[in-house]
Amino acid sequence: MRNKALPILIAVLVALGIGLGIYLTRPKSPAPTAIPTETSKIPTTGEDQTRQVKVYRVVVENNQPRLQATTQTISAKDSVIETTLRALIEQGSTDALTNPIPKDAELLGVEVKDGLAKVDFNREFRDNFTGGSEGEALVIAVILRTMAQFDEVKKVQILVEGKPIDSLGHADLSQPLDVRMVGSEFSEKQ
Repeated sequence: MRNKALPILIAVLVALGIGLGIYLTRPKSPAPTAIPTETSKIPTTGEDQTRQVKVYRVVVENNQPRLQATTQTISAKDSVIETTLRALIEQGSTDALTNPIPKDAELLGVEVKDGLAKVDFNREFRDNFTGGSEGEALVIAVILRTMAQFDEVKKVQILVEGKPIDSLGHADLSQPLDVRMVGSEFSEKQ
C-alpha cells in the first residue's frame, strides 16, 4: 500500500508546485480603483459634467407631513452643494409634493468650512415665511436633510442677508443645526 501512495503523493506535490509557480509568475492585476462616494464629484465625459443629488419636499398622507426625496441631475462644474441648495429652493411644488421654502426666497451663497455650512438667504426667506411652527420645522427639515447627503457638512447655520437669525417664529436658529436632527415626526417617506 505504501508503494502505491508514494507515486500519488509525488504527483500531487509536483502538481501543487507547478500550480504555485504559475500563480506566482502570472502578471499582477492593477489595483482596484476607488469607487466615488456619494459626496464626490462624479465627472462624466466632455463639457457636460453632471451629478445626481437628492432634494427634499413634503408629501402629506393621512394628514401627516413626510419628507420625500426627489433625485435631480445637476451640473457638477460649480459647487455641488450650492447647486443642490439652489435646486431645493427652485424646485417648486406639485399636486402631491410641496416645497416649504418661502416664496421668493433666494440663496445668496453657501460657505462650508470645518463641517459647518453657512447658508445665506435673501430677506424674503424670513419675511415671506407664513407656516407656523410645523411649517418652520418642515423648512428646516428639508434644508437639513438635503445637506446631510454631503459628508463634509455636519452642521448648518442659516443666515439672512449675511447675518444669523434667531428664528422664523418658533425654532431657535441662532446656533448651527446638526444635519441629523430632523425629527422623527417628519420621517422620510419610503
